[in-house]
Amino acid sequence: MAADVLITFLPGEVIEYILEDANICIPDVVRFALTCKQLHRVVTTSNKLWRTKFFQRWPYLREIYEINEKAGIKIQNWFEEVQASSEARKKLLYHLSQMSAKNYKKQELSHSELKDFDPLFRPEEGAHPLAYHFLVDELITLIKRPAITSNLTHKYYAYKVVRYLRQHYLTQEWKKFIALPPNEQILERGAALVAQWSQTERRVPYSYIAALLDDIAEQTKDLLREQHPTHPIFSVSDSKFELWKRSNIDDNQWSNSETRRVMSALCEVMFNRLGFHGNSEMYYSSENSYIDRVLELRRGIPITLAIVFESVARRLGVRCEPVSFPAHFLLRWKERYNVPDSEDVESFYIDVFNGGQFLTKNNCPRVGGVAKCPIERYNVHSAATTVEVVERMADNLEVAGRQRTQLNGRAARLRSALELLHMVRPHDTSTILHMARFYILHQMDLAELVTILNDIQKDLEVTSRGQANHILQMLQDYEKHMQDVPEENFEPKRRTGDVKYAIGLIMRHRTYGYLCVITGWDPYCTASSEWMTEMGVEELAGGPNQPFYNVFADDGSSRYAAQGNLLMAPSPEWVNHYEIGRFFCKFNGTHYVPNEEKAREYPEDAEVRNHLLATYL
Repeated sequence: MAADVLITFLPGEVIEYILEDANICIPDVVRFALTCKQLHRVVTTSNKLWRTKFFQRWPYLREIYEINEKAGIKIQNWFEEVQASSEARKKLLYHLSQMSAKNYKKQELSHSELKDFDPLFRPEEGAHPLAYHFLVDELITLIKRPAITSNLTHKYYAYKVVRYLRQHYLTQEWKKFIALPPNEQILERGAALVAQWSQTERRVPYSYIAALLDDIAEQTKDLLREQHPTHPIFSVSDSKFELWKRSNIDDNQWSNSETRRVMSALCEVMFNRLGFHGNSEMYYSSENSYIDRVLELRRGIPITLAIVFESVARRLGVRCEPVSFPAHFLLRWKERYNVPDSEDVESFYIDVFNGGQFLTKNNCPRVGGVAKCPIERYNVHSAATTVEVVERMADNLEVAGRQRTQLNGRAARLRSALELLHMVRPHDTSTILHMARFYILHQMDLAELVTILNDIQKDLEVTSRGQANHILQMLQDYEKHMQDVPEENFEPKRRTGDVKYAIGLIMRHRTYGYLCVITGWDPYCTASSEWMTEMGVEELAGGPNQPFYNVFADDGSSRYAAQGNLLMAPSPEWVNHYEIGRFFCKFNGTHYVPNEEKAREYPEDAEVRNHLLATYL
């Protein structure tokens, strides 16, 4: 009682200061406020306190609020903002917990199957104006949580939901971006949108990318100061640098000799001191197309390295133009742009993939296996627009998504690339055809594609209505076929005496040595005769008449293995497979715990699994 009396005598400002301590969480503050009316009034009316607690709890949201504040949108009641954020997150987690029961048998989810989340984040359906940011923050926090302490099924569906939310939001951002005047459509912003679209589970704010580019520019200025302390760049105002940073410039801001000094310093900093280089060993890795990863790892493919170089050069008052050759991607630089007959001014091409070499029509090497130098006709090619550069980045991601070198999440990456291509080329029927084939392969809802194709057919400006009609017919034939296919009846699997192992056990393949986890089994091989012939099943001891197991392997593949080829891993480890959470909710070190849906499918496996674990481990 004495302590209660003492604290109520403290001024409200002191109480607020105490409660602002980072070790005191929001529930602690709420409980404190419930102790008496006086403290309740002090706590609930303190805007400063609740603003502090909000950003202590959700630090990654600070930037979006600061952007809004600069735009004149200020929060009047931070206590209500905390409540709104908390409530939105609770609703999200509830809906997330229902996902497995609804979608257990589906590998890829259609947009129509995620519509339940729309009222949670779309303001036009009643959501808080910043609910999208609340939910993405919560989902990424869940995804980043250590696997050993996570509900793996919730985490698995968090990837699906955050992709859906991000793609909806970024589609709107892309529409705003292409509506900007051309001088405001800067390459780095287009590249940032690609990185955000493709890495839905990562926080990739544009401010982070811009800061990394700013740092390279500052290092270049430092080198210039050492080499050429009288260079006029050091007389430029901060506001002018900010203008170059935010907008495309129409010409070099310096004389020819001054511009060359800037370019020389930039090449020295970027390629020699910082070590940016072309990633020849893993050229088709998706990571090479993400500007944040290229800036962090300092390696990439020509197009992303070119964007980095152009973005830094622009900050320093030098204009470079992206030029998209069929076999290569280069930057073009001229001594002057806005002069009469500027098309006759010789172009210099910067090969950022090969250390920033300056190429002319006289010293250009053969590139990419082509028989002739790509810049032989050096002034024929027009500079690529920012939209065209983003399109080429999306094309690269589709190629990367089809590579089989990285199987983990391959389907998700390919789908993401196709949908990115559709966003930047909405009337391209070739992209829609690839999407349709992907959706059919994964038995996804085709209604959205049908609507898109019907809209294309109505557009008299589009010349590919014939192909659109062909795709529509293909979709209709598929839907008709699916109506004739009887619904699968998922009866619980009953064990037979021959089935030795159980779902959730971590195994090692006797022949190929890969680690895997059992996700299902059959009392005998149910694969096609063609598959059995190709895999030599008849040559196995026991042949096709032994139990076969569906397994997730640690290389990201899904396999069908004979019982005789599997043995329990003597030292169980985490199996690195993208879909692990689809069937399992927990990894406990010795095995995976099936989620409710998988456990119902194999109701007799728990007892066998526990017995085997007790016996062998």
